[in-house]
Amino acid sequence: MEVFLEFLALVGDLFWWGDPPDEQRIEANITALMAYSWFVELVEKPQYNKLVQENTSVRYVIGKMKMKKMKRSPMYEERKEKKLKKEIQKQLIVTKGG
Repeated sequence: MEVFLEFLALVGDLFWWGDPPDEQRIEANITALMAYSWFVELVEKPQYNKLVQENTSVRYVIGKMKMKKMKRSPMYEERKEKKLKKEIQKQLIVTKGG
């Protein structure tokens, strides 16, 4: 079931007709995410914080998060946390050259 939900989330991200998030939304989401301990723990690590501040792909994931939904749904929060951590790990590998 979890794989199916991940697939639906991926399809939704790929075919979402909305505009990409702008810098204002990304920064607002970063500020809002500071209320979540898992996010604070991430950005306390310098290499992760650098990606959050500078990496286009990581910032895109952050910008696409719906903060109202994050507050209402623990399941949504968990999915977005996993997605962000997965993207950060992916970008760490890319930046280290494979």
